[in-house]
Amino acid sequence: MEQQIESRALRKALEQRERPNLTSNFAYTTLKRIRREQRESQRRQQVVAVIIVAAVAVLGIGGLVYAFGAVIWQSLVAMSKQPDALALVLTTLCCLAFFALLNNYLARHYTGRSKTPHV
Repeated sequence: MEQQIESRALRKALEQRERPNLTSNFAYTTLKRIRREQRESQRRQQVVAVIIVAAVAVLGIGGLVYAFGAVIWQSLVAMSKQPDALALVLTTLCCLAFFALLNNYLARHYTGRSKTPHV
């Protein structure tokens, strides 16, 4: 008999307890918040990746210039004395820029997005 009284008292206490008032779209807003947090986390990871790649590129180029700077400078001076060699270098750079732009355009056209990350 005493157990029934306790169980009734527990039931009554549970029924009287306040339940948290959740909005009708609680699941939707929670999922929306989770997606936003995931996008922010992904964005931070992309920024860190870009910074790391830029730092490695700068260090690599700096290392090459440090190691081979004199040879590079002598080659540039020698090319500047020969107009044909300088024209060849400029033509090659223009072609590389054209193909880089063409690659970016075709990637956007056929996949709907760019291959290069936009930060």
